[in-house]
Amino acid sequence: MRIIQRTGPSAYMSAPFLLAGLALAMGQVDTVHAFSIDSGNPDLTMSLDTTVRFNNGWRVSGRDKNLANNVNVDEGNYLFDKGDTILSRLDLFSEFDLNWKNQYGLRLSGAAWYDNNFPDKSESAPGLEAQANYRNNRFSSVVNRYYSGPSAEFRDYFVWGNFNIGSTDLNVRAGSFAWLPGEYLLGNGSSISYSMSPNDGLLSDLSPGASAKETALPIGQVATTWQLIPELSVMLQYTYEFEPSRVSEGGTYFAVADGQLRGPDYLAPNVARHSPKEGDNGDVAVGLRWSPEWASDSSFGLWYRKFDDKNASWANQVVIRNPTAPYARAVYAKDIELYGLTWNGVWQSVGIGAEVNYRKNMPLNSTGQFIAVGRPEPGNLDGARGETVHALLSGAITINQNALFDSGAIAAQLDYTHLVKVTDNEQFFNASDSEGGSVAGRCANKELLRNCSTKNAASVGVNFTPVWQQVLPSIDLSFPMFVNYGLYGNPAANNAGIAPEDSYLIKVGPRLEYFAGTMKHQFDLAYTARGGRTGHIGGADAYSGLANLHDRDTLILTYQTAF
Repeated sequence: MRIIQRTGPSAYMSAPFLLAGLALAMGQVDTVHAFSIDSGNPDLTMSLDTTVRFNNGWRVSGRDKNLANNVNVDEGNYLFDKGDTILSRLDLFSEFDLNWKNQYGLRLSGAAWYDNNFPDKSESAPGLEAQANYRNNRFSSVVNRYYSGPSAEFRDYFVWGNFNIGSTDLNVRAGSFAWLPGEYLLGNGSSISYSMSPNDGLLSDLSPGASAKETALPIGQVATTWQLIPELSVMLQYTYEFEPSRVSEGGTYFAVADGQLRGPDYLAPNVARHSPKEGDNGDVAVGLRWSPEWASDSSFGLWYRKFDDKNASWANQVVIRNPTAPYARAVYAKDIELYGLTWNGVWQSVGIGAEVNYRKNMPLNSTGQFIAVGRPEPGNLDGARGETVHALLSGAITINQNALFDSGAIAAQLDYTHLVKVTDNEQFFNASDSEGGSVAGRCANKELLRNCSTKNAASVGVNFTPVWQQVLPSIDLSFPMFVNYGLYGNPAANNAGIAPEDSYLIKVGPRLEYFAGTMKHQFDLAYTARGGRTGHIGGADAYSGLANLHDRDTLILTYQTAF
Protein backbone atom coordinates (compact mmCIF):
# COMPACT_ATOMS: atom_id res chain seq x y z
CA MET A 1 0.00 0.00 0.00
CA ARG A 2 1.31 3.41 -0.95
CA ILE A 3 0.46 6.14 1.53
CA ILE A 4 1.48 9.77 1.08
CA GLN A 5 1.44 11.28 4.52
CA ARG A 6 3.71 13.12 6.89
CA THR A 7 3.02 11.45 10.17
CA GLY A 8 6.14 10.39 12.02
CA PRO A 9 7.35 6.82 12.60
CA SER A 10 5.48 3.98 10.96
CA ALA A 11 3.85 6.45 8.60
CA TYR A 12 4.93 4.89 5.32
CA MET A 13 3.29 1.49 5.06
CA SER A 14 4.10 0.92 1.43
CA ALA A 15 5.52 -1.58 -1.00
CA PRO A 16 9.21 -0.56 -0.89
CA PHE A 17 9.87 -1.76 -4.41
CA LEU A 18 7.16 0.47 -5.84
CA LEU A 19 8.33 3.51 -3.93
CA ALA A 20 11.98 3.03 -4.79
CA GLY A 21 11.19 2.77 -8.47
CA LEU A 22 8.90 5.77 -8.34
CA ALA A 23 11.42 7.93 -6.50
CA LEU A 24 14.04 7.17 -9.13
CA ALA A 25 11.64 7.77 -12.00
CA MET A 26 10.37 11.05 -10.59
CA GLY A 27 13.77 12.31 -9.48
CA GLN A 28 12.83 13.29 -5.95
CA VAL A 29 15.41 15.52 -4.29
CA ASP A 30 16.26 14.71 -0.69
CA THR A 31 19.05 15.61 1.63
CA VAL A 32 21.72 12.99 2.06
CA HIS A 33 21.59 13.74 5.78
CA ALA A 34 18.72 15.70 7.31
CA PHE A 35 19.73 18.78 9.27
CA SER A 36 19.52 17.63 12.88
CA ILE A 37 18.97 19.97 15.81
CA ASP A 38 20.90 18.84 18.88
CA SER A 39 18.55 18.83 21.86
CA GLY A 40 21.12 17.52 24.32
CA ASN A 41 18.75 14.65 25.09
CA PRO A 42 19.19 11.34 23.22
CA ASP A 43 15.47 10.61 23.62
CA LEU A 44 14.51 13.78 21.75
CA THR A 45 15.38 14.18 18.07
CA MET A 46 14.56 17.19 15.92
CA SER A 47 15.21 17.93 12.26
CA LEU A 48 14.68 20.85 9.92
CA ASP A 49 14.75 20.23 6.16
CA THR A 50 14.33 22.86 3.46
CA THR A 51 13.84 22.32 -0.26
CA VAL A 52 14.75 25.18 -2.60
CA ARG A 53 13.47 25.17 -6.18
CA PHE A 54 13.79 27.71 -8.98
CA ASN A 55 11.96 27.40 -12.29
CA ASN A 56 12.50 29.47 -15.39
CA GLY A 57 10.24 28.67 -18.34
CA TRP A 58 9.54 29.84 -21.88
CA ARG A 59 6.73 29.50 -24.37
CA VAL A 60 8.17 27.78 -27.44
CA SER A 61 5.15 27.48 -29.74
CA GLY A 62 3.16 30.12 -31.57
CA ARG A 63 -0.57 30.66 -31.26
CA ASP A 64 -3.18 28.74 -33.16
CA LYS A 65 -5.16 31.83 -34.21
CA ASN A 66 -8.46 29.98 -34.41
CA LEU A 67 -8.01 28.72 -30.87
CA ALA A 68 -6.49 31.89 -29.46
CA ASN A 69 -9.43 34.00 -30.67
CA ASN A 70 -11.94 31.79 -28.84
CA VAL A 71 -13.51 33.88 -26.08
CA ASN A 72 -13.27 30.97 -23.64
CA VAL A 73 -9.48 30.61 -23.81
CA ASP A 74 -8.09 33.78 -25.37
CA GLU A 75 -6.74 35.39 -22.18
CA GLY A 76 -4.59 32.44 -21.18
CA ASN A 77 -3.29 32.18 -24.73
CA TYR A 78 -2.51 35.87 -25.14
CA LEU A 79 -0.82 36.27 -21.75
CA PHE A 80 2.56 35.34 -23.25
CA ASP A 81 3.90 35.31 -26.80
CA LYS A 82 6.19 32.72 -28.36
CA GLY A 83 9.65 33.11 -26.82
CA ASP A 84 8.38 34.94 -23.73
CA THR A 85 9.41 33.93 -20.23
CA ILE A 86 6.34 32.37 -18.62
CA LEU A 87 7.94 31.49 -15.27
CA SER A 88 10.68 32.89 -13.09
CA ARG A 89 9.61 31.39 -9.80
CA LEU A 90 11.32 30.59 -6.51
CA ASP A 91 9.72 28.03 -4.17
CA LEU A 92 10.75 27.11 -0.64
CA PHE A 93 9.39 24.20 1.37
CA SER A 94 10.51 23.68 4.98
CA GLU A 95 9.74 20.75 7.26
CA PHE A 96 10.29 20.50 11.02
CA ASP A 97 9.94 17.16 12.81
CA LEU A 98 10.14 16.44 16.53
CA ASN A 99 10.33 12.88 17.84
CA TRP A 100 10.30 11.75 21.48
CA LYS A 101 11.49 8.15 21.83
CA ASN A 102 9.68 7.19 18.59
CA GLN A 103 6.56 7.37 20.73
CA TYR A 104 5.27 10.93 20.42
CA GLY A 105 6.00 13.76 18.06
CA LEU A 106 4.86 16.68 16.00
CA ARG A 107 5.40 18.01 12.53
CA LEU A 108 5.25 21.50 11.06
CA SER A 109 5.82 22.50 7.45
CA GLY A 110 5.38 25.60 5.35
CA ALA A 111 5.78 26.86 1.81
CA ALA A 112 6.78 30.22 0.34
CA TRP A 113 6.99 31.46 -3.25
CA TYR A 114 7.73 34.44 -5.47
CA ASP A 115 7.64 35.06 -9.24
CA ASN A 116 8.81 38.49 -10.37
CA ASN A 117 7.89 37.69 -13.98
CA PHE A 118 4.14 37.30 -13.55
CA PRO A 119 2.22 40.27 -15.05
CA ASP A 120 -0.32 42.44 -13.23
CA LYS A 121 -2.81 42.45 -16.10
CA SER A 122 -4.53 39.78 -18.16
CA GLU A 123 -4.49 39.97 -21.96
CA SER A 124 -7.51 39.56 -24.22
CA ALA A 125 -7.48 38.76 -27.91
CA PRO A 126 -7.95 41.81 -30.15
CA GLY A 127 -11.65 42.58 -30.31
CA LEU A 128 -12.51 40.59 -27.18
CA GLU A 129 -11.47 43.15 -24.56
CA ALA A 130 -15.09 43.85 -23.61
CA GLN A 131 -15.52 40.19 -22.67
CA ALA A 132 -12.55 39.98 -20.32
CA ASN A 133 -12.91 37.71 -17.29
CA TYR A 134 -11.08 40.14 -15.01
CA ARG A 135 -12.34 43.59 -14.07
CA ASN A 136 -10.36 46.15 -16.10
CA ASN A 137 -8.11 43.25 -17.14
CA ARG A 138 -6.49 43.37 -13.69
CA PHE A 139 -5.72 40.05 -12.07
CA SER A 140 -7.56 39.46 -8.80
CA SER A 141 -5.99 39.16 -5.36
CA VAL A 142 -6.32 35.36 -5.54
CA VAL A 143 -4.23 35.22 -8.71
CA ASN A 144 -1.71 37.78 -7.49
CA ARG A 145 -1.14 35.84 -4.29
CA TYR A 146 -0.62 32.37 -5.73
CA TYR A 147 1.10 33.35 -8.98
CA SER A 148 3.17 36.40 -8.16
CA GLY A 149 3.65 36.66 -4.43
CA PRO A 150 5.73 36.95 -2.43
CA SER A 151 3.50 34.85 -0.23
CA ALA A 152 3.64 31.93 2.17
CA GLU A 153 1.43 29.51 4.07
CA PHE A 154 1.58 26.81 6.70
CA ARG A 155 1.08 23.31 5.39
CA ASP A 156 1.34 20.48 7.94
CA TYR A 157 0.74 21.05 11.62
CA PHE A 158 -0.13 17.98 13.63
CA VAL A 159 0.86 15.74 16.51
CA TRP A 160 1.20 11.97 16.54
CA GLY A 161 1.57 9.19 19.05
CA ASN A 162 2.26 5.45 19.11
CA PHE A 163 0.53 3.45 21.83
CA ASN A 164 0.65 -0.17 22.96
CA ILE A 165 -2.80 -1.52 23.84
CA GLY A 166 -2.39 -5.06 25.06
CA SER A 167 -0.69 -6.92 22.24
CA THR A 168 -1.74 -4.34 19.63
CA ASP A 169 -0.10 -1.16 18.33
CA LEU A 170 -2.06 2.04 17.74
CA ASN A 171 -0.82 5.09 15.81
CA VAL A 172 -2.88 8.28 16.16
CA ARG A 173 -2.41 11.50 14.22
CA ALA A 174 -4.37 14.70 14.82
CA GLY A 175 -4.08 18.03 13.06
CA SER A 176 -3.65 19.17 9.49
CA PHE A 177 -1.96 16.69 7.15
CA ALA A 178 -2.45 14.79 3.89
CA TRP A 179 -3.34 11.11 3.86
CA LEU A 180 -3.61 9.40 0.48
CA PRO A 181 -3.56 5.59 0.68
CA GLY A 182 -3.72 3.45 -2.40
CA GLU A 183 -1.74 1.70 -5.12
CA TYR A 184 -1.56 4.54 -7.63
CA LEU A 185 1.74 5.88 -8.98
CA LEU A 186 0.77 8.51 -11.56
CA GLY A 187 -2.48 10.02 -10.27
CA ASN A 188 -5.22 8.98 -7.86
CA GLY A 189 -8.39 9.87 -9.79
CA SER A 190 -9.25 6.16 -10.01
CA SER A 191 -7.98 5.32 -6.54
CA ILE A 192 -9.76 4.65 -3.26
CA SER A 193 -8.03 7.85 -2.06
CA TYR A 194 -9.77 10.06 -4.64
CA SER A 195 -10.52 13.41 -2.98
CA MET A 196 -9.28 12.17 0.40
CA SER A 197 -7.07 15.26 0.53
CA PRO A 198 -7.18 18.28 -1.77
CA ASN A 199 -4.60 18.53 -4.55
CA ASP A 200 -2.49 21.55 -5.47
CA GLY A 201 -2.67 21.32 -9.26
CA LEU A 202 -1.71 24.97 -9.46
CA LEU A 203 1.66 24.24 -7.84
CA SER A 204 2.18 21.26 -10.15
CA ASP A 205 1.85 23.59 -13.14
CA LEU A 206 3.89 26.49 -11.74
CA SER A 207 6.67 24.58 -10.00
CA PRO A 208 7.76 21.48 -11.96
CA GLY A 209 9.73 19.21 -9.67
CA ALA A 210 7.42 19.68 -6.69
CA SER A 211 7.12 16.42 -4.76
CA ALA A 212 3.91 14.66 -3.78
CA LYS A 213 4.27 15.87 -0.20
CA GLU A 214 4.10 19.45 -1.56
CA THR A 215 1.19 18.99 -3.97
CA ALA A 216 -0.97 16.92 -1.58
CA LEU A 217 -2.59 19.68 0.47
CA PRO A 218 -3.17 19.02 4.18
CA ILE A 219 -6.63 18.99 5.70
CA GLY A 220 -7.73 19.03 9.35
CA GLN A 221 -8.39 15.46 10.45
CA VAL A 222 -7.87 12.69 12.95
CA ALA A 223 -6.50 9.42 11.57
CA THR A 224 -5.51 6.15 13.19
CA THR A 225 -3.77 2.95 12.20
CA TRP A 226 -4.41 0.07 14.60
CA GLN A 227 -2.24 -3.04 14.14
CA LEU A 228 -4.48 -5.72 15.65
CA ILE A 229 -2.25 -8.66 14.73
CA PRO A 230 0.87 -8.77 12.53
CA GLU A 231 -1.24 -9.63 9.49
CA LEU A 232 -4.18 -7.26 10.03
CA SER A 233 -4.59 -3.55 10.68
CA VAL A 234 -7.53 -1.13 10.76
CA MET A 235 -7.34 2.46 9.48
CA LEU A 236 -9.78 5.25 10.32
CA GLN A 237 -10.16 8.87 9.21
CA TYR A 238 -12.45 11.70 10.28
CA THR A 239 -12.06 15.24 8.90
CA TYR A 240 -13.03 18.36 10.80
CA GLU A 241 -12.57 20.88 8.00
CA PHE A 242 -13.05 21.25 4.25
CA GLU A 243 -10.42 22.59 1.88
CA PRO A 244 -10.76 22.62 -1.92
CA SER A 245 -8.20 21.52 -4.48
CA ARG A 246 -6.39 24.21 -6.44
CA VAL A 247 -6.21 24.44 -10.23
CA SER A 248 -4.62 26.87 -12.65
CA GLU A 249 -6.83 29.95 -12.60
CA GLY A 250 -8.58 31.32 -15.67
CA GLY A 251 -6.61 33.75 -17.79
CA THR A 252 -3.24 32.30 -16.75
CA TYR A 253 -0.98 30.38 -19.08
CA PHE A 254 -1.81 26.81 -17.97
CA ALA A 255 -5.56 27.36 -17.49
CA VAL A 256 -7.91 25.22 -19.56
CA ALA A 257 -10.65 27.90 -19.50
CA ASP A 258 -10.61 31.64 -18.81
CA GLY A 259 -13.73 31.84 -16.66
CA GLN A 260 -12.85 29.52 -13.79
CA LEU A 261 -12.28 28.92 -10.90
CA ARG A 262 -11.60 31.26 -7.96
CA GLY A 263 -9.51 33.92 -9.62
CA PRO A 264 -11.69 35.47 -12.37
CA ASP A 265 -14.23 38.19 -11.58
CA TYR A 266 -16.59 37.06 -14.35
CA LEU A 267 -17.61 33.84 -16.04
CA ALA A 268 -18.98 35.90 -18.94
CA PRO A 269 -19.96 39.55 -19.43
CA ASN A 270 -22.46 40.56 -16.72
CA VAL A 271 -22.19 37.13 -15.07
CA ALA A 272 -20.05 37.68 -11.98
CA ARG A 273 -18.34 34.86 -10.15
CA HIS A 274 -19.48 34.41 -6.54
CA SER A 275 -18.08 32.35 -3.71
CA PRO A 276 -18.26 28.61 -4.35
CA LYS A 277 -20.74 26.24 -2.74
CA GLU A 278 -18.22 24.09 -0.91
CA GLY A 279 -18.43 20.80 0.88
CA ASP A 280 -18.56 20.26 4.63
CA ASN A 281 -16.36 18.62 7.21
CA GLY A 282 -17.12 15.17 8.51
CA ASP A 283 -15.59 12.90 5.87
CA VAL A 284 -15.27 9.33 7.13
CA ALA A 285 -12.97 6.54 5.94
CA VAL A 286 -12.56 2.99 7.26
CA GLY A 287 -9.95 0.64 5.85
CA LEU A 288 -8.63 -2.86 6.54
CA ARG A 289 -5.20 -4.06 5.44
CA TRP A 290 -4.48 -7.79 5.42
CA SER A 291 -1.00 -9.22 4.77
CA PRO A 292 -1.36 -13.01 5.07
CA GLU A 293 1.70 -15.14 5.73
CA TRP A 294 1.00 -17.27 2.67
CA ALA A 295 1.38 -14.16 0.51
CA SER A 296 4.57 -12.71 1.95
CA ASP A 297 5.01 -10.18 -0.85
CA SER A 298 1.38 -9.09 -1.01
CA SER A 299 -1.24 -7.20 0.96
CA PHE A 300 -4.95 -6.66 0.45
CA GLY A 301 -7.13 -3.71 1.40
CA LEU A 302 -10.84 -3.18 1.94
CA TRP A 303 -12.26 0.36 2.17
CA TYR A 304 -15.44 2.32 2.80
CA ARG A 305 -15.60 6.11 2.56
CA LYS A 306 -18.25 8.83 2.68
CA PHE A 307 -16.96 12.23 1.66
CA ASP A 308 -17.49 15.56 -0.05
CA ASP A 309 -15.61 16.25 -3.28
CA LYS A 310 -12.49 18.41 -2.86
CA ASN A 311 -12.51 19.09 -6.61
CA ALA A 312 -15.02 21.43 -8.22
CA SER A 313 -17.70 18.98 -9.35
CA TRP A 314 -19.48 21.57 -11.50
CA ALA A 315 -17.25 24.57 -12.06
CA ASN A 316 -19.72 26.96 -13.66
CA GLN A 317 -23.18 26.74 -12.12
CA VAL A 318 -25.18 29.82 -13.18
CA VAL A 319 -27.85 31.07 -10.77
CA ILE A 320 -30.54 33.62 -11.58
CA ARG A 321 -32.16 34.84 -8.39
CA ASN A 322 -32.59 38.21 -10.04
CA PRO A 323 -32.92 38.02 -13.85
CA THR A 324 -30.88 41.22 -14.21
CA ALA A 325 -28.02 39.99 -12.02
CA PRO A 326 -27.12 36.36 -12.74
CA TYR A 327 -24.03 34.95 -11.12
CA ALA A 328 -21.82 31.89 -11.44
CA ARG A 329 -20.23 29.71 -8.82
CA ALA A 330 -18.44 26.41 -8.46
CA VAL A 331 -20.27 23.60 -6.69
CA TYR A 332 -18.61 20.77 -4.77
CA ALA A 333 -20.63 17.55 -4.60
CA LYS A 334 -21.52 16.24 -1.16
CA ASP A 335 -22.12 12.78 0.27
CA ILE A 336 -20.23 10.60 -2.21
CA GLU A 337 -19.87 6.99 -1.08
CA LEU A 338 -17.03 4.65 -2.07
CA TYR A 339 -16.52 0.90 -1.61
CA GLY A 340 -13.06 -0.28 -2.62
CA LEU A 341 -10.57 -3.14 -2.84
CA THR A 342 -6.79 -2.83 -3.18
CA TRP A 343 -3.89 -5.23 -3.69
CA ASN A 344 -0.14 -4.91 -4.05
CA GLY A 345 2.59 -7.45 -4.59
CA VAL A 346 5.75 -8.33 -6.47
CA TRP A 347 5.86 -10.51 -9.58
CA GLN A 348 9.24 -11.34 -11.14
CA SER A 349 10.87 -8.17 -9.78
CA VAL A 350 7.96 -5.96 -10.85
CA GLY A 351 6.11 -4.13 -8.09
CA ILE A 352 2.41 -4.22 -8.94
CA GLY A 353 -0.59 -2.45 -7.47
CA ALA A 354 -4.26 -2.82 -8.35
CA GLU A 355 -7.47 -1.15 -7.19
CA VAL A 356 -11.16 -1.30 -7.96
CA ASN A 357 -13.87 0.81 -6.33
CA TYR A 358 -17.59 1.46 -6.68
CA ARG A 359 -18.86 5.00 -6.13
CA LYS A 360 -22.41 6.13 -5.42
CA ASN A 361 -23.69 9.69 -5.81
CA MET A 362 -20.68 10.52 -7.99
CA PRO A 363 -20.85 13.86 -9.86
CA LEU A 364 -21.17 13.33 -13.62
CA ASN A 365 -20.29 15.33 -16.71
CA SER A 366 -23.21 17.74 -17.05
CA THR A 367 -24.44 20.36 -19.46
CA GLY A 368 -27.04 23.10 -19.29
CA GLN A 369 -27.27 26.03 -16.93
CA PHE A 370 -28.56 24.95 -13.53
CA ILE A 371 -30.77 28.01 -13.15
CA ALA A 372 -33.15 29.03 -10.38
CA VAL A 373 -35.35 32.02 -11.21
CA GLY A 374 -36.72 34.13 -8.40
CA ARG A 375 -35.85 31.73 -5.58
CA PRO A 376 -34.41 33.24 -2.39
CA GLU A 377 -31.86 30.46 -2.33
CA PRO A 378 -31.34 27.84 -5.01
CA GLY A 379 -32.37 24.37 -4.03
CA ASN A 380 -30.72 21.20 -5.25
CA LEU A 381 -29.20 22.53 -8.45
CA ASP A 382 -26.47 19.93 -8.72
CA GLY A 383 -25.61 18.50 -12.07
CA ALA A 384 -26.14 14.85 -12.85
CA ARG A 385 -25.19 12.19 -10.30
CA GLY A 386 -24.68 8.49 -10.74
CA GLU A 387 -23.00 5.23 -9.82
CA THR A 388 -19.60 4.49 -11.34
CA VAL A 389 -16.84 1.88 -11.26
CA HIS A 390 -13.18 2.91 -11.21
CA ALA A 391 -10.08 0.72 -11.51
CA LEU A 392 -6.33 1.09 -11.90
CA LEU A 393 -3.32 -1.13 -12.46
CA SER A 394 0.13 0.25 -11.64
CA GLY A 395 3.63 -1.13 -11.79
CA ALA A 396 7.25 -0.15 -11.24
CA ILE A 397 10.54 -1.84 -11.99
CA THR A 398 14.18 -0.89 -11.74
CA ILE A 399 16.48 -1.85 -14.61
CA ASN A 400 20.05 -3.03 -14.09
CA GLN A 401 23.10 -1.92 -16.03
CA ASN A 402 23.07 -2.75 -19.72
CA ALA A 403 24.68 -1.62 -22.97
CA LEU A 404 22.53 1.54 -23.14
CA PHE A 405 22.55 2.90 -19.58
CA ASP A 406 23.80 2.15 -16.07
CA SER A 407 20.41 1.84 -14.41
CA GLY A 408 16.85 2.92 -14.93
CA ALA A 409 13.27 2.84 -13.72
CA ILE A 410 9.87 2.47 -15.30
CA ALA A 411 6.59 3.42 -13.62
CA ALA A 412 3.29 2.90 -15.43
CA GLN A 413 -0.41 3.14 -14.68
CA LEU A 414 -3.58 2.15 -16.51
CA ASP A 415 -6.84 3.85 -15.43
CA TYR A 416 -10.37 2.78 -16.31
CA THR A 417 -13.88 3.95 -15.46
CA HIS A 418 -17.39 2.69 -16.25
CA LEU A 419 -20.77 4.36 -15.80
CA VAL A 420 -23.25 1.98 -14.17
CA LYS A 421 -26.27 4.29 -14.15
CA VAL A 422 -27.44 7.88 -13.78
CA THR A 423 -29.38 8.34 -10.55
CA ASP A 424 -30.14 12.08 -10.26
CA ASN A 425 -30.68 15.05 -12.57
CA GLU A 426 -30.47 12.91 -15.69
CA GLN A 427 -31.70 15.86 -17.74
CA PHE A 428 -28.29 17.49 -17.26
CA PHE A 429 -26.13 14.47 -18.11
CA ASN A 430 -23.97 15.25 -21.11
CA ALA A 431 -24.16 12.07 -23.19
CA SER A 432 -26.05 10.52 -26.07
CA ASP A 433 -29.19 8.47 -25.49
CA SER A 434 -27.22 5.28 -26.09
CA GLU A 435 -24.80 6.25 -23.31
CA GLY A 436 -27.48 7.11 -20.75
CA GLY A 437 -28.00 10.78 -21.54
CA SER A 438 -31.25 12.58 -22.27
CA VAL A 439 -30.12 15.84 -23.86
CA ALA A 440 -31.96 15.51 -27.17
CA GLY A 441 -29.60 15.62 -30.15
CA ARG A 442 -26.79 17.10 -28.07
CA CYS A 443 -24.43 14.18 -28.62
CA ALA A 444 -25.81 12.68 -31.81
CA ASN A 445 -22.38 12.80 -33.46
CA LYS A 446 -18.83 13.87 -32.76
CA GLU A 447 -19.27 12.95 -29.11
CA LEU A 448 -15.72 13.72 -28.02
CA LEU A 449 -15.63 17.13 -29.68
CA ARG A 450 -18.86 17.99 -27.87
CA ASN A 451 -17.35 16.84 -24.55
CA CYS A 452 -20.00 14.13 -24.35
CA SER A 453 -19.50 11.18 -22.03
CA THR A 454 -19.13 7.53 -22.92
CA LYS A 455 -19.98 4.62 -20.65
CA ASN A 456 -16.36 3.43 -20.65
CA ALA A 457 -13.11 5.36 -20.71
CA ALA A 458 -9.44 4.51 -20.20
CA SER A 459 -6.05 6.20 -20.28
CA VAL A 460 -2.44 5.20 -19.64
CA GLY A 461 0.62 6.93 -18.22
CA VAL A 462 4.26 5.81 -18.45
CA ASN A 463 7.39 7.30 -16.88
CA PHE A 464 10.78 5.96 -18.02
CA THR A 465 14.09 7.26 -16.67
CA PRO A 466 17.46 5.87 -17.85
CA VAL A 467 20.46 6.88 -15.70
CA TRP A 468 24.17 7.24 -16.51
CA GLN A 469 26.22 7.40 -13.32
CA GLN A 470 29.42 9.38 -12.86
CA VAL A 471 29.59 10.74 -16.39
CA LEU A 472 31.95 13.22 -14.75
CA PRO A 473 33.25 13.18 -11.17
CA SER A 474 30.29 13.67 -8.79
CA ILE A 475 27.85 14.03 -11.69
CA ASP A 476 25.04 11.67 -12.71
CA LEU A 477 23.02 12.17 -15.88
CA SER A 478 19.51 10.89 -16.58
CA PHE A 479 16.77 11.50 -19.13
CA PRO A 480 13.21 11.32 -17.71
CA MET A 481 10.45 10.69 -20.23
CA PHE A 482 6.75 10.84 -19.40
CA VAL A 483 3.65 10.37 -21.52
CA ASN A 484 -0.04 10.27 -20.62
CA TYR A 485 -2.52 9.29 -23.32
CA GLY A 486 -6.29 8.88 -23.56
CA LEU A 487 -6.95 5.40 -24.95
CA TYR A 488 -10.71 5.38 -25.24
CA GLY A 489 -13.80 7.43 -24.49
CA ASN A 490 -14.58 10.45 -22.36
CA PRO A 491 -15.21 9.65 -18.68
CA ALA A 492 -18.73 10.11 -17.37
CA ALA A 493 -17.49 10.88 -13.85
CA ASN A 494 -16.13 14.36 -13.31
CA ASN A 495 -12.50 14.64 -12.18
CA ALA A 496 -11.96 10.95 -12.90
CA GLY A 497 -8.28 11.47 -13.67
CA ILE A 498 -8.64 9.91 -17.12
CA ALA A 499 -7.56 11.77 -20.24
CA PRO A 500 -10.22 11.92 -23.00
CA GLU A 501 -9.56 9.79 -26.06
CA ASP A 502 -6.55 11.02 -28.09
CA SER A 503 -5.59 13.65 -25.50
CA TYR A 504 -1.94 13.53 -24.54
CA LEU A 505 0.73 15.10 -22.38
CA ILE A 506 4.40 14.50 -23.21
CA LYS A 507 7.31 15.65 -21.07
CA VAL A 508 10.96 14.87 -21.89
CA GLY A 509 14.37 16.29 -21.12
CA PRO A 510 17.77 15.74 -19.49
CA ARG A 511 18.50 15.83 -15.77
CA LEU A 512 21.91 16.48 -14.21
CA GLU A 513 22.64 15.71 -10.56
CA TYR A 514 25.76 17.12 -8.93
CA PHE A 515 26.80 15.75 -5.54
CA ALA A 516 28.84 18.02 -3.29
CA GLY A 517 29.36 16.49 0.14
CA THR A 518 25.94 15.95 1.70
CA MET A 519 24.21 18.20 -0.85
CA LYS A 520 22.64 17.20 -4.14
CA HIS A 521 22.07 19.87 -6.78
CA GLN A 522 19.58 18.84 -9.46
CA PHE A 523 19.10 20.55 -12.83
CA ASP A 524 16.26 19.62 -15.20
CA LEU A 525 15.53 20.93 -18.68
CA ALA A 526 12.10 19.67 -19.73
CA TYR A 527 10.03 20.14 -22.87
CA THR A 528 6.27 19.69 -22.39
CA ALA A 529 3.59 19.39 -25.08
CA ARG A 530 -0.15 18.84 -24.74
CA GLY A 531 -2.81 18.11 -27.31
CA GLY A 532 -6.00 16.31 -28.21
CA ARG A 533 -8.59 15.68 -30.87
CA THR A 534 -9.62 18.65 -33.02
CA GLY A 535 -12.34 19.08 -35.64
CA HIS A 536 -15.34 21.14 -36.67
CA ILE A 537 -18.92 21.38 -35.45
CA GLY A 538 -21.29 23.46 -37.52
CA GLY A 539 -18.41 25.11 -39.33
CA ALA A 540 -16.69 26.17 -36.10
CA ASP A 541 -13.44 24.76 -34.73
CA ALA A 542 -13.86 22.30 -31.86
CA TYR A 543 -11.30 21.01 -29.40
CA SER A 544 -11.42 17.99 -27.10
CA GLY A 545 -9.57 17.42 -23.83
CA LEU A 546 -6.08 18.92 -23.78
CA ALA A 547 -6.40 20.23 -27.35
CA ASN A 548 -7.17 23.63 -25.78
CA LEU A 549 -3.48 23.74 -24.81
CA HIS A 550 -1.98 22.29 -27.99
CA ASP A 551 -0.28 25.59 -28.92
CA ARG A 552 1.27 26.25 -25.50
CA ASP A 553 4.37 24.03 -25.56
CA THR A 554 6.91 24.95 -22.90
CA LEU A 555 10.59 24.59 -22.12
CA ILE A 556 11.36 24.83 -18.39
CA LEU A 557 14.72 24.85 -16.60
CA THR A 558 14.50 23.70 -12.98
CA TYR A 559 17.12 23.85 -10.26
CA GLN A 560 16.47 22.33 -6.86
CA THR A 561 18.35 21.27 -3.80
CA ALA A 562 17.60 20.45 -0.19
CA PHE A 563 19.44 20.96 3.06
